[in-house]
Amino acid sequence: MTGMARVVLRNTLFSLLGRLTVKALAFAFSVWVVRRLGQEAFGQYATALAYVTAFAIFSDWGLAPYLVREIARDRGRVGVLVGNAVALRFLLSIGTIGLILGVARWNGQPPVLLGGIALAALSLVLYAFQGPLEAALQGIRRLDIVSAAGVLQQLIFVGLGTLALWKGWGFYGLIGASLIGTMGALLLSWGMSRSLGLLALERPEWRWWPALLRAGLPFGLIGLAVNLSYKVDTILLSLWWPAGVVGWYNAAYNLIFSIAILSNAANLALYPSMAALRDHEALAMVVRRSLGYLWMISIPFAVGGWVLGDRLIPGLYGPSFVPSVPAFRVLIGVVPLMFLSEYLGYVILVRDREWMVARSLILSTSFNILTNFLLIPRYGLMAAAWVTLLTEALLVGQYGFLLRLWRGVMADWRLFVKPALAAAGMSLALEVARGLPLGALLPLGALVYGLALWGLGALGPAEWHLLRQMIHRTPVAGEVG
Repeated sequence: MTGMARVVLRNTLFSLLGRLTVKALAFAFSVWVVRRLGQEAFGQYATALAYVTAFAIFSDWGLAPYLVREIARDRGRVGVLVGNAVALRFLLSIGTIGLILGVARWNGQPPVLLGGIALAALSLVLYAFQGPLEAALQGIRRLDIVSAAGVLQQLIFVGLGTLALWKGWGFYGLIGASLIGTMGALLLSWGMSRSLGLLALERPEWRWWPALLRAGLPFGLIGLAVNLSYKVDTILLSLWWPAGVVGWYNAAYNLIFSIAILSNAANLALYPSMAALRDHEALAMVVRRSLGYLWMISIPFAVGGWVLGDRLIPGLYGPSFVPSVPAFRVLIGVVPLMFLSEYLGYVILVRDREWMVARSLILSTSFNILTNFLLIPRYGLMAAAWVTLLTEALLVGQYGFLLRLWRGVMADWRLFVKPALAAAGMSLALEVARGLPLGALLPLGALVYGLALWGLGALGPAEWHLLRQMIHRTPVAGEVG
């Protein structure tokens, strides 16, 4: 394994561990939030966040991923890129808040929900500063600082959010706690960036902005397509169905995103490191291994979730969320597809083919919006679940086709067979032991899956050697951070 490839995989490991720690806390808190609010109030909370998330990309315009890639390649551009990005994003955030509120009013959302949307939209102003700083830190591969900021943000949110729910402040209190958490992450990122000399920012020059907007446009379209694809179903459900139905759907969907953090953490580490790779063979090796490992991690969640869904949902959220189970059993199939699609998109981005990613996402999102618009009024949350699954499958298919154009930059599909067989064995074991408590079934499934991987030869000395290399690495010339 090359030195740089080892750095890529090591960064992935430590980013993953840091984010897993944060998300374990966030997951436990989110389950309590759902139980505390109930399906109706949680549905309102999810709708408010969906409006902001769906249109948030207009306040970023794709500048964050563009900054990560360019700073990873040339640290000397930090001053001019971050300084102008902050000024530009601040102005964009003000306009985006107006757009979000205008769309919500046009959709006829009630005043209580409009207030929640307005409060949540204030986060865009904070991210006008936090976003470029985080992109700069990712670009120089200081993922430890990015992870620390995430930990602080989550701790503040959980602490103040718990207080808000205990005081009976509802979802308004949760949104306020989230804003304060974001402020804490911003202050930490600002202080650490200053100590690293990243705040020697050049004075913003508006003449640079057209070039930045043109460079960020394909990334912006990618972000818009992704955000709409993930949130338009919630918005449309809120228009035709009661808030309780929105709550049932998002309770199931939140579990999917809790699992997807594994993929997201890996990609946050892989993206800047892959962008810095100039060796095509090293990139091809990283891609092949990463795809195999992402599949190995994700497939047991899909299979186990399908088998145990009728136990898992009411066990976590209570009996009032039993209607979420059928949607969850469909949505859990999205997990391995989401792991693969997110990573494949980043692989295409590091080859400077962002317009290919944008076109693929626009096609998938157009399918998502149109199909949801036609089916949700009649079939509700089950239509939203099936459309989400089909959308992700369409996206993976497009990315797979694009990567076939570049010889060597694809997975060894034989790596996918053994994890699938191990997951099948795990499902049989779970069905046989179904009478056991849920707390015993989950570790049993993990144990059976791990033993099956080892027995099939999917895990062995090579993986342990790789793990030791990632932890006890040798210095790499030219590495930053």
